[in-house]
Amino acid sequence: MDFLVNNYFKRMILVFTWIQWCGKWTQARFLVEQHGFTLLEMGQELRNISMEDTPLGKKVKEIIDAWNLVTPDIVEEIMKEVIWRQTNDNLILDGFVRNQGNKDSIERITTDYKVLFFNLSKEKAIERLLGRMYNPNTGETFPSGTKIDPKTWDKLIKRKDDNEKSILTRINNFVKTTLPIVEIQKKEWKVLEVNANQSIEAVFQDIEKLVIKKNNC
Repeated sequence: MDFLVNNYFKRMILVFTWIQWCGKWTQARFLVEQHGFTLLEMGQELRNISMEDTPLGKKVKEIIDAWNLVTPDIVEEIMKEVIWRQTNDNLILDGFVRNQGNKDSIERITTDYKVLFFNLSKEKAIERLLGRMYNPNTGETFPSGTKIDPKTWDKLIKRKDDNEKSILTRINNFVKTTLPIVEIQKKEWKVLEVNANQSIEAVFQDIEKLVIKKNNC
């Protein structure tokens, strides 16, 4: 399937990146609600495609059912399929580019994308993750101190894997595999960096200055 993305200023593709709980999901939701972006999350797209009665859907379902890792060539197929289907000119890709293989894959599809890097220290991420709460019915997570889901009134709990050892493993994996890719992308002038150690409102204002006002989206 041949696919050519339009010029960057006509079609805005943002690749969100950095460690868990840096605020990516919250800021993506703001861009969706206030500026009409479409959010594409790799985990959710995997699940969506696995339910389709297509050759790719069947392939992905077999991998998921067997608890195997999705191979780089399948990730690339999914990237191409997911982006190709979109009619919206403004897209957010979350969880798509985490390593060199992912970077190579997306650049075989399009080189016209920008990386939005949520700069948050490892220490601050650990602090946030240790305190976050979780709705077991919806899967949504909430900041430390939140006891009740304000939308469903469900009681929130702690995730079992939100312990210091597990969190450190996840964060160290990001630092080892994703940060070097961000450094390469900086040299390619693809990275828009935002200070994620601010209030939610301040982070969004910075994103609007970097993305919306600068490029008149």
